Amino acid sequence: MRGRESLLRGLAEVGMAELVEALAAANLDELPADRAIARIIAVFLREGAKYAAVISQADEYCDPAVMERTIRPIREVMARGVRDKVLRDDLRGDVVFQMFSAIVERALWLTVGDVMTPEEAAEAAATMFLNGARKPG
Repeated sequence: MRGRESLLRGLAEVGMAELVEALAAANLDELPADRAIARIIAVFLREGAKYAAVISQADEYCDPAVMERTIRPIREVMARGVRDKVLRDDLRGDVVFQMFSAIVERALWLTVGDVMTPEEAAEAAATMFLNGARKPG
């Protein structure tokens, strides 16, 4: 069991490191928040498909510092979206983040299962999240 856990831990950490690099290269600060969110989803679907089985359990297998480096840019984009009045401000940030994560994870599994292409899944996930997260009115 120890060897299996080491393998899973290593795969999760490599996957998360690739996500961190891809998010850094995505130039999220240069985009409006809604477009940055769509780009984040595309990055996760493109990079995460290789490690889907372990990334979904990254909390269990990854160093918390690696997790923080992955999550930080997403939370920053969401906070900017609230400040810019693009995203709603009537929900707690942690709840919005958890809902976003669930949508992205489900989209990832749809691509891994060949139900949708990564592009289709990214578009659907962005639409579902943003239509529910946009500031009303």
